[in-house]
Amino acid sequence: METRVGLLLMAVLAGALSVHAGAQEPRSAAAITDFRVNDPAQMDARAKLLARAEGELARGEVSAANDTFERAAMMLHAPDTEMGLVRTYMQAGQYRKALAFCAHVAGAHLESGPAGGLYAWLLRAGGQNDFADRVLRETLARLPQDPVALEVRRAFASPTPVATGAMLQTPQRMAPQPLLMGDQPPITEAARVVSGGVLIANGTMALVPSAALQADGTRAIWVRDGLGRTTRAHADPSTQPLASYAVTVLRLDPPLPAEGLPALAPRDPFAGSAGFAFEYAAQQDATPAWPWLSQGFFGTLRSGDAPRMLGIGVAGTTHGGPVLDAAGRLAGMVLPGRDEPMMLSASRWAEALPDSSQIAKAAVAPQAGAVTRPGAAIPSDEAYESGLRSALQVIVVPRR
Repeated sequence: METRVGLLLMAVLAGALSVHAGAQEPRSAAAITDFRVNDPAQMDARAKLLARAEGELARGEVSAANDTFERAAMMLHAPDTEMGLVRTYMQAGQYRKALAFCAHVAGAHLESGPAGGLYAWLLRAGGQNDFADRVLRETLARLPQDPVALEVRRAFASPTPVATGAMLQTPQRMAPQPLLMGDQPPITEAARVVSGGVLIANGTMALVPSAALQADGTRAIWVRDGLGRTTRAHADPSTQPLASYAVTVLRLDPPLPAEGLPALAPRDPFAGSAGFAFEYAAQQDATPAWPWLSQGFFGTLRSGDAPRMLGIGVAGTTHGGPVLDAAGRLAGMVLPGRDEPMMLSASRWAEALPDSSQIAKAAVAPQAGAVTRPGAAIPSDEAYESGLRSALQVIVVPRR
């Protein structure tokens, strides 16, 4: 503690001496609070570390990127390094940790519009819309001309915002990195995101709305989870047991990782009980994105085999994303309806796809450090971590 106070006093003294010397140029917050910014050799070494960490993150080397960002953070207390750590936590699927640390970054670096914009984006992604709007308003009140914060405000005008332009640049990148599984060629430039989907069966299958695929007019299909992990998918026209629900089963090759996927709900949620739904925005390209979470209460059941009313007010219109019950278990998927979104219960596809029940066995054991709440409601940030792994972007290359 004494060392930290001593460093702070030295920084204040350095700032006072420069003012006394008649310096006319405005100084950055880092220059005032952390005198190490005035050491060119150290700042050059720091810049190289940041470039290395960004490269590791882009290649999916999350643990290495975390260590490298931490080394850079020891060299200067600055928002760019800390935003890199936030994105590293997100790339690892640790939304709760990322959100908590981003609150620190935005609060400790009020001079950084990108930090405030990234925090607002993460809040909105996790369903905290009012708080996200408040954070963004306060950021723009301090920095009314900040280009990143202004772009976030423009994006927030849509129910399902899409990150573009400066929002996709580092260090504030508001999206995961695209990571191809296995030895696959890159996604072509003509591809675009058309809907959401649900990852099931230990990562070997995906369920998507049939209308999004237009099977006779689609040349190639990929699916990507909220961590950016992407793989090829194909539909077997001769084996589609959920066709009557307008749902297509895709086989994934190679599979996506199954670790952290939610277990299947043992029963359909009661009408009026709480739940979570995930959606992606439709896009004109195949840019990776984090899903959008909506909270609400399940609608009424319907007689016969018809899908039930979802009840939860989802943000977008593409649909296809997973639905979790209050305990964070996979309860169904969002389907388009005539007047409002519907929900295909997981029990329906579990009957038609016996292999899909494997996911329940794979997800029973809690992850290391996870809080065990058998049958109890979970907070929205914990639900969001499940959504990052189970909610899929469906990417297609339409035939011309």
